[in-house]
Amino acid sequence: MTDRVLAAFDALAGGGATRRELDRGGRALRWIEAGAGPSVVLEAGAMSPVVGYAAVVQELVADFRVIAYDRAGYGASEPAPLSLELQVDDLIAVLEDVGPAAVVGHSWGGLLAQLATWSRPDLLTGLVLLDPSHETFWRDAEPEPHADRTRPPADDPRAKDVLAFGDELAADVSRSVKADRRLKHLLTEACRSYLQTDDQLFTYLDELPMILDHVDELAARRTRAVWPKIPIVVLTATKGRPAEFTPQVIAVQDCLAAQSGARHQVVPDSGHYLHIDRPDLVAECIQEVASGTS
Repeated sequence: MTDRVLAAFDALAGGGATRRELDRGGRALRWIEAGAGPSVVLEAGAMSPVVGYAAVVQELVADFRVIAYDRAGYGASEPAPLSLELQVDDLIAVLEDVGPAAVVGHSWGGLLAQLATWSRPDLLTGLVLLDPSHETFWRDAEPEPHADRTRPPADDPRAKDVLAFGDELAADVSRSVKADRRLKHLLTEACRSYLQTDDQLFTYLDELPMILDHVDELAARRTRAVWPKIPIVVLTATKGRPAEFTPQVIAVQDCLAAQSGARHQVVPDSGHYLHIDRPDLVAECIQEVASGTS
């Protein structure tokens, strides 16, 4: 079977992309590497493929070793029962394997990157947090039901919306890159490959319920957090965000920046998917973190 994600990243990199994996107790955790230079690990948001970083990868591969990593149950990585500990430990395992790296985390991936930083600061050389999630955003959220695994995931009433959003995101990713029609098609198919099996769809359906189950624990971990002295940039997107919530979100991220020593930038011309809307800015921030000037 064709590895559509590898084919897309190889075309983005102009060749040389490789598929790697790590044995996690009999479960394969997989990622793609491309380019050479300082290491950068890409962590996607909830219910989002790491292929969403395609335009950023295109900007980085000339100067960086880029590691595009699939969490358990996503893409080529084998599934496992989802838990906060599993996702944090898997990210740390990738960092242990590839060596110290800057981590770029979007949304939920941005919060996972923070958790990994607090646990193993020796493994991170810097952070770029793209509209990172924060436990206070879910404080009043209604619990989400976990998927009923005795039935096909397509029977879940949320599945139709998940699949439709997956198609929309694939189109957005394709439009975000500077590429010919063939590469844009490869990227669309790579994105769609993240929702082709029952296990993949179950992972998408179960991730938000798992996160909501751990809101109190996330808050407790933040109270104990010790931030290392590494360069950090936080980007907050405001385009399309309801006006009544924007000041609260900016205030939360201002507080994060103050606690971590980060540079915080509000980005009014981007929606939540900063790496799709403003890949140029994201790449600039990665360069900034890599140079230690933030």
